[in-house]
Amino acid sequence: MIPLSAQYVSQIIYKRSGGFRLYWELIEWGIFAVGAAVLIINHFCPFIYYIDGMGRYIQMPFFFWVLSFIGFTGILTTLAVALAYSKYMLAIERAAVVSFLTLPLTGIVIKLFKPETPFITFAIVISVIILFVSYEASYVQFLVEKEKKLSEEKLKLVNQQMKPHFIFNTLTLIRYQCLTEPKKAAETVSEFSGYLRSITDYLTEEDCISVEAELDIVKNYLQIQSKRFGGNIKSEYDIQETDFDVPAFSVQTLVENAVQHGFKSGQRANGIIKISTEKDGNNRLVTVEDNGEGFDTNKLKNKDKGFVGIANTRNRVKIMCKGELKLESEPGKGTKAVIVIPE
Repeated sequence: MIPLSAQYVSQIIYKRSGGFRLYWELIEWGIFAVGAAVLIINHFCPFIYYIDGMGRYIQMPFFFWVLSFIGFTGILTTLAVALAYSKYMLAIERAAVVSFLTLPLTGIVIKLFKPETPFITFAIVISVIILFVSYEASYVQFLVEKEKKLSEEKLKLVNQQMKPHFIFNTLTLIRYQCLTEPKKAAETVSEFSGYLRSITDYLTEEDCISVEAELDIVKNYLQIQSKRFGGNIKSEYDIQETDFDVPAFSVQTLVENAVQHGFKSGQRANGIIKISTEKDGNNRLVTVEDNGEGFDTNKLKNKDKGFVGIANTRNRVKIMCKGELKLESEPGKGTKAVIVIPE
């Protein structure tokens, strides 16, 4: 229990400190290994306890002192680290961890003066209950914050997808095609209605959607844009894996970013967007690659307003799928975005 509690505290500190790694829990596991070794040695050369011929459990002089020293050292080490880094813990977590560690310590001290008192057992049971309640409370708070963050990201997504200029430009395209190429106008209406239907269907979706459904959104969007820009933007597909889900509009956002920023909304000729899916070990990958203008990736770190969509997609992939979004880009050489979805 002592090394496990140390591991628990260490993970809290690691997550809350932004990756500050502590290795002191290895000391706790070392103490645990020493305690286990002592008990194994005692089996062959009894000096802590033994079982007599009548099957009775007999404590020897070193019983209390050896085990208490091991337990006291481990608990005190964890307590010292927990107090030193308590700022990274919630109030309820801090109280639970401190009580989890101090109650057994109190039991050991009481045992020194009243060996017959079973306070250590009671202390451990009570402290485990407190720690469990603390964990449940902090997990509930985590779920609330996660839901709040998802709601904020969804609101941003609604604003991003319902861009008036795209709708107006598409309607203008359809009007022009009705006068010049009625058959193509009918195709564009079908593609546009499919795109709008996807928005209304998936913006309220709480979970991820199939990558096939996501690619349908992308295809409708790119077909419309290709017609708008007179063939300056072309798309290529290499779909090898479809048995996985992605957040709605995650791939579409990357494609839209390539059109708007990489090709300056069709002003750059011979634009190619390559979209592929594949399996890589235990991960599923969706790659969006373009030969556009590229950009300085430091702008993402500086939270440039032009890349809100990418930041939003990265957060949703992480929260909803426990995945990640990788970006490679260089000015003048295009951009490569990879969504990694673990199994």
